[in-house]
Amino acid sequence: MIGRGEFLAGTGAAVTAFQVPAFTLQSTIGVVAPLSGNDRRDGEALANGVRAAIDDSNRQRTALDHVYLLRVFDDQNSIAGATANASFASSDPTIIAVVGHYGAKQTIATVRTYAEAQMPLIVPAVTDNALTATGYRNAFRLPTRDFDEGQLLTRYALKEFKSKLVGGLVQGDGYGAGVADGVTATLNAQKIPNKFTVFSRSKPDYNAAADDVLTAKPDTIVLAGTAPDMGPIVKVLRDKGFAGKLIASQGFFDPALVSQFAKESEGVVVSSSMPYLALAPSTFRIRNDFEGRYGPFTPVAAFAYAATQIIMSGVRRSGASQRAQLLRNFSLGGNYDTVVGSFTFGPQGDPVDPELYFYTLQNGSFAYLRQAHPSGFLSR
Repeated sequence: MIGRGEFLAGTGAAVTAFQVPAFTLQSTIGVVAPLSGNDRRDGEALANGVRAAIDDSNRQRTALDHVYLLRVFDDQNSIAGATANASFASSDPTIIAVVGHYGAKQTIATVRTYAEAQMPLIVPAVTDNALTATGYRNAFRLPTRDFDEGQLLTRYALKEFKSKLVGGLVQGDGYGAGVADGVTATLNAQKIPNKFTVFSRSKPDYNAAADDVLTAKPDTIVLAGTAPDMGPIVKVLRDKGFAGKLIASQGFFDPALVSQFAKESEGVVVSSSMPYLALAPSTFRIRNDFEGRYGPFTPVAAFAYAATQIIMSGVRRSGASQRAQLLRNFSLGGNYDTVVGSFTFGPQGDPVDPELYFYTLQNGSFAYLRQAHPSGFLSR
């Protein structure tokens, strides 16, 4: 992975590994992500995903294709930093689209700034329902939004586990509420008994939460949260005698589940927007090249790469050299093939046919099970 020193000092430094010929059409893609602070590693993965996609395109371009440049902005994953850097990116007339941000609150806080500048915002990491509920039509999200994930996750449980009574756990002051809403909406529509227990993220009482959800005697429990925050409750549930099925949202598709909670989490099913790319041979070269230069092709890096592919596809289709032209092109719809699958965006900016992939923790690693619905992207 590229180190901090290789991100040029100062906000918004232009970066490219390609020598731009004279009289060539040029387009700059902006990246706003945390390149310093606690979330630096994920921010660098996001930026590296964009960087790799740009380098690949520039190497393979024809004389009629645009040359792409990259400009990066460090928002430190703070709302203040995100707001300021969104303004900086929007003020640069050479930037035709932005990939970012990393945090949900930070991204949602900036949508209006980009909308007022007619800037397309391609979002590789945020699943919060609120992102595309703002009323603005310039943000296009790649990962499956929380509510849709809750619906798809529930359908999996009902089909594969034959669940008859479903319990759920969610932390009221953290990620997961949107997933829980999708779960309960699906269960209620099918008249499946269910009970969700809400408990604190900042001051969690795992024993009390486990006791409460187990009063309903569920055969399946949904964990709507993240592995670092909710992982400890898996052992508590098992210690209290729960022998049913556990299925978790994509916040559990995290190395922390393996490194910290592997033994008690054996057999837990986890959903994710990230496809099992080993079953997508067309992605082999991209993955191999990326990993040789930057390290693991993580979900954040893969979706950032895909976001950049969508921008470049939009430019090719429309011939856009200005952000407003590109935004109009995205608003017309159409299908975009990427390294993580195909996307068609609805009027609010969410994928029309959201996909989800299911894994299980097996012998200390994630083993792929299947996708939510068949597609031509993966072989199964």
